[in-house]
Amino acid sequence: MRLTRILFMTIVFVSILILTGGYIYAENDGQVYIVIVNKLTLSDLDHMPGVQGLIPNGSLGLMNTRGVGTYDGPESFATINSSAKTYANPNSSEFYNLEGDSLTLYRNRSGNPYRGHAIGNIGIGGLYNQNEVNRYNPYIGALGDSLHEAGFRTAVFGNADTGENTDRDSALIAMDSRGLIDHGNIDDILLEDMDYPHGYRTDYNRILMEMEGIKTDASLVIIETGDLDRLYSYGSHLSAENFYVKKDLILEDIDNFIHGLMEEIREQNALLMILSPNPGSRSRMSPIMVWGATSFGGTIISSTTNREGIISNLDIAPTVAEFLNTSRENMLGNPIRTIGRRGVLDYIRSIDERINTTSNFRVKILLVYALASIGISLIISIIFWLNIELEKKMGELFRILLLILYGIPLIFVLNSIFPNDSLFKFILSSSIISILYAILAIKYKDRKLIAIISLSLFLIVLLDLLSNGSIARFSIFSHDPIIGARYFGIGNELMGVFLAATTISAGILYNRYGNRMIPMIFLIFSVAAIAHPRLGANVGGTIAILASTIYFASEAMEKRLGYRNAITSIAIMLMVIAITAYIDIRLNPNPSHLGNSLMLLNERGIGIVENIIYRKLSMNLTLLRTSIWTKVLLISIFTQIAAIYTGQRELKALMDGYMGKGILSCVVGSMLGFLFNDSGIMLSSISMNLITIFILFHVLDSKGTYV
Repeated sequence: MRLTRILFMTIVFVSILILTGGYIYAENDGQVYIVIVNKLTLSDLDHMPGVQGLIPNGSLGLMNTRGVGTYDGPESFATINSSAKTYANPNSSEFYNLEGDSLTLYRNRSGNPYRGHAIGNIGIGGLYNQNEVNRYNPYIGALGDSLHEAGFRTAVFGNADTGENTDRDSALIAMDSRGLIDHGNIDDILLEDMDYPHGYRTDYNRILMEMEGIKTDASLVIIETGDLDRLYSYGSHLSAENFYVKKDLILEDIDNFIHGLMEEIREQNALLMILSPNPGSRSRMSPIMVWGATSFGGTIISSTTNREGIISNLDIAPTVAEFLNTSRENMLGNPIRTIGRRGVLDYIRSIDERINTTSNFRVKILLVYALASIGISLIISIIFWLNIELEKKMGELFRILLLILYGIPLIFVLNSIFPNDSLFKFILSSSIISILYAILAIKYKDRKLIAIISLSLFLIVLLDLLSNGSIARFSIFSHDPIIGARYFGIGNELMGVFLAATTISAGILYNRYGNRMIPMIFLIFSVAAIAHPRLGANVGGTIAILASTIYFASEAMEKRLGYRNAITSIAIMLMVIAITAYIDIRLNPNPSHLGNSLMLLNERGIGIVENIIYRKLSMNLTLLRTSIWTKVLLISIFTQIAAIYTGQRELKALMDGYMGKGILSCVVGSMLGFLFNDSGIMLSSISMNLITIFILFHVLDSKGTYV
């Protein structure tokens, strides 16, 4: 009899497991509420006093909203719930309440049995198909799986439907890898109201009522407000005045809803996030607010960005997982932290303006710099090929132009120090620094000035790395947080500048003191700064500067290149990278790209290496075909060949001396920097361009000295 009872209880228990999809749902003592206010801007907060009232006890910042290639649409929503940037479109984010035809369609398309989930993505198969060619190889539904594996449930309420089109992208944030969500309502949640865009508005009272029914059952609740999205899609039918009238009405509704939600969850162990996965203004970064049990007044930051006031959309899922104490496996982002600060809203507005101002000028100025470098280098190359003798005044003019080109990186690194939060301020500060520098170039125009520029660039960039980007953070030669490829450390543009400045400085010091140990100390210190995960954090840059250092050391010690030296050099490079990786994984609480890549290699196998190699090759090949920097690199090579083969005595003397060792070491580093970096063409072109300018200046200024 007892055996029969045990057998009966076992059958019941196993049946429950099967019917609940294999999960034992946990009692949750914490909830995360994510309110989606898509296309929200910082200026909108001026019309939301309730939300502004959260700032003193919450955290405010900016979020990078980029998916694989776009800032709008479903990609950012899908990326939030994935291990990496993810492709998505309206056809792959078709969410419906799972009942009737929708349930049948989900079963038919996915092949997954229905086990009591409320909402499903009938386009989940298309989402996976889209990402088969995704070079980032994302794990889709990472957050949803993490919660389900821990026994927690998810819920989604609301939509941004327009009547003609369905828009349920917010559900991408909560679904698991099968496209399923446990609770919620995204079909029947709107009210007809002709005062609102498309004649609909979100029924916030119904959302609050339905949320009450699952208050203790869902650990993650996503609420799509929807009305602001509908306004932007309807904007072409409205006058500017009427657009803002309706916008104020919508913002007031959202503000009142968030205030009501706040009152409901104030006594809970709850975390509230207000997100805008797509930007709503010319800024391509959107505001994010975090309020709840673990937050206090200040700005947000994460180890992904290591930059106050800025996070990535990949940081949302780890923040939720950490708060609910679930697994962060398959999540490449890092939890959001708070930095205490007063005047938070003004500070975030300021950095938003600075980021956008720099980003808007970045491409234009770099393009002009590249074209000017190409033009002047070509003219001087033709002069060399035709063996034209320049008059003194013309020679001085070319030397001044070369000095100005050589000093452009220094000008725009120093310009980053000024609070350029508007177009006027950026132009004013850039003009003042450029005029002052041009006066110096016209007055001195000799080798001592170019030596001072080289040493200054080396020291300033090094100091910038040691001070977490406090100098060059907003420079056009630094990384752009809107693009989101890198947020801290040293990017390829500044790495190209640093490589040239370091190797030329090493040559100048060797030429000045005749002691190889002094430049070697400079170079070794540079390698350490670029390699360190909390400073430069640039693996490709490390290989480039390390190759330059090894070559410089070999030349200084008059060692010939042979099999033994080549093997030794490779061994040294591998050892440095291994040490860097060990520090990154074992001693760094939040690993950088290198550490994360190695941990993914351990988790997913050799396919990750193939993916990284493919991504780097693909990026470099794309840039080789399309980038102006390819032309800069080719012209630099052509110009150096012209200077060599037209018998320039000054160049031969330069290359045979101590300075030549620094120049050749930069060429070696540029080649390896190109091979081992995605976007390596930027690093290689900028460093080779600066070397070419240095060589041309030396040839035209045959009587000067560097000391």
